[in-house]
Amino acid sequence: MRPLQLHSEIKANASSVLTLLGLSVEPKVLFVSPQKIIMRSFKRSMAKLQTEVVYSESSSDALAKVRAFTYAIVISTDEVDNLNGVGLLEKVKEISPSTKRVLVSGRMDVQETIEAINRVGLFNLVVLPWEPVELRQIVQRACDSFSLQYENANLSKLLSNQANELRSLVGKLETTVQGRTASLLTGLNAALDLRDTETQGHSRRVALYARRLAEELGVSESEAVDIERGALLHDIGKIGVSDTILLKPAKLNEEEWVEMKKHAEHGYKILENIPFLGNARQVVRQHHERFDGKGYPQGLAGKEIILGARIFAVIDTYDAMTSDRPYRKGLPHEVAIDEIRKCSGTQFDPELASVWCRIPKEELLILRQRAEDDVFAGAI
Repeated sequence: MRPLQLHSEIKANASSVLTLLGLSVEPKVLFVSPQKIIMRSFKRSMAKLQTEVVYSESSSDALAKVRAFTYAIVISTDEVDNLNGVGLLEKVKEISPSTKRVLVSGRMDVQETIEAINRVGLFNLVVLPWEPVELRQIVQRACDSFSLQYENANLSKLLSNQANELRSLVGKLETTVQGRTASLLTGLNAALDLRDTETQGHSRRVALYARRLAEELGVSESEAVDIERGALLHDIGKIGVSDTILLKPAKLNEEEWVEMKKHAEHGYKILENIPFLGNARQVVRQHHERFDGKGYPQGLAGKEIILGARIFAVIDTYDAMTSDRPYRKGLPHEVAIDEIRKCSGTQFDPELASVWCRIPKEELLILRQRAEDDVFAGAI
């Protein structure tokens, strides 16, 4: 297939698609001249061109037509009653900037031509007497250019509308996913709560604490969410620990303690097939690691431990010390903060411990109350 033939087929196919989408337009030409002889000559020249031509003999009638319809091209002779051709086309430009403008003249010099091009933005200048074939080519090019701009503008508008609709749909899907995510997390915590009645209140508190410290560190929103979810689900692996160990009122022996420590890996395994919890899953696995490398299950140290797990180590200890237990009352905020400072660099990342200790006590009390309200209401 020859290149020109292929180009014609591609153009025809594109035109068909645009027509189906309602983006195509049949261009019309407006020819303006009070001179009958020029108008008849133009009609003869356009006879072989398959484009609708509308005629006007006055500037007022021509401008009324332009206001009523967007023509592909307006062609004017250089004298039209009270306006010359340049003045008429200048007004056409104001009314319909997308319309191509062509001036027909038999007496303009070079300077006048330059001024006309600058003022009107002429698509072309036709010099009298014209050559019919050349005139038809000029009109055809102007119509093609107009059609392309029109279709591109409408296609861009269509794509913009579709993009807006897609964004709206994505927003609705995100809302749905978030709702289902909340339900899933609530369900996972409820499953653990059936076995350990203290877990959910603690889990919600440390989730809010972890989010607050993450935000204080300036992490991204997505990372803060992952850290919050990891803190919320940190003990989910206790579902895999037997009741005799999990609910034992006395101190665990060495063998039982080995089994209890497996809950971090159990939790990691439970969340294995939930893709959106991939990052939170790492927090669950590492939440008992220590900054000095003496934690479990992997014995990681320093920055080998992910940020979410290093954050959790600080806020978990704080919550454990400030919360009531069956065997003791919760310690005051100040005592817990002093203990965190003492363990900075060994149990805790010193940078994170320092940042946590700067957060006002009043803010932490508000978060604790919010956690209690969420648990009471059944929220995650």
